[in-house]
Amino acid sequence: MAPLNFLVHVGEPELVQPEKPTPKELKYLSNIDEQSGLRNHIPFVHFYSPILALGAQVQDPITMIKRSLAKVLVFYFPVACRLRNADQGKLVVDCCGEGVIFRGAIADPPFPQWDKLLVDDIWGNNLITDSPLLRMQVTRLACGGFILAYTFNHCICDAYGAYQFIKVVSEFCKDPNRRAPSTLPSWERETLRPRSPPIISYPIMTLKNKITGKCATFDAVASCLWRARTRTLINPKSNARLMFPIDTRFRYKSSLPNGYYGTAVVFPCAITKAAKLVKEPLYYFAKLISEVRRALDFIELNGPRGFYSEEVFVVSDMSRLRGVYGGPARAGTGMVPGMMTSIIGHKNEGESLERLHKEVRKEIASITPAKTISAL
Repeated sequence: MAPLNFLVHVGEPELVQPEKPTPKELKYLSNIDEQSGLRNHIPFVHFYSPILALGAQVQDPITMIKRSLAKVLVFYFPVACRLRNADQGKLVVDCCGEGVIFRGAIADPPFPQWDKLLVDDIWGNNLITDSPLLRMQVTRLACGGFILAYTFNHCICDAYGAYQFIKVVSEFCKDPNRRAPSTLPSWERETLRPRSPPIISYPIMTLKNKITGKCATFDAVASCLWRARTRTLINPKSNARLMFPIDTRFRYKSSLPNGYYGTAVVFPCAITKAAKLVKEPLYYFAKLISEVRRALDFIELNGPRGFYSEEVFVVSDMSRLRGVYGGPARAGTGMVPGMMTSIIGHKNEGESLERLHKEVRKEIASITPAKTISAL
């Protein structure tokens, strides 16, 4: 079968700065922003059809989005700044107004490789400090639609914050004369500062032995997958860890203001011996985390940590994502999945994945209808 050809004519990347002067100052990040596992750039790719993209008035999406971006950066001016290294491994935001990277492109489908959609590495895409926090490319398609692809520095925002930013860009695209976003952005990272001094009355990352009653669908499915993966990969004498992101905006009665776009995701971790995990029921998983502020204190005392190792199983709940204009038209593989986990290739991956598949099916088969109904 002949390979598909995808021709992309890309323009020169340029710096887009706020349309008006913005404050010159230093801003501090929260401990959640600075988690080592989040010190990276997160990519997003949005596809827009000709009708949804351009509406009744046919406009060049490249020009339209670039113009709107400059307006939005007046309100989200920290996005146009740079991260700098500070004392004790901390990061600060240098509000210098240098701008974000923007590039236009014209393409003729079929579907391209991802590297054709994102701004390449010439601006130091792998650097966290002293480099642009947002890199955006708008690719106009021959059919009249376009692809909006960008990478955000995760220390500045999480997926929800990025969605909020792009939604505001879409508002200015629809109405170039509007004076402000429908929801004003809020920085206020001090809201998520730890207590002084940090207090941890008991270990945060604990696993309850018994929980009675019902549990959420996510909890039941995650427990099943966790145990199957542990049987497949983990030595019974080793620890098994389950991590899952929790957005504090929705899970707790948070004091975060409306419009907050910083990272509000924490990663609680359930830890138990692998041998115990494969024997015990996992319905106690539902009430793992009791208090978000203790997580902030833990990060303050122990420093930001990464969370990628063989013993760690990371699962995300993607059920909140919705396709809306100005947001993701699709997310994940195909339609929006309810849950997502990354499977990373390694030696003997075919054999290991086959074993994992068998263990998952075994777990599902072992659940009686009564247990399933109670769990879900």
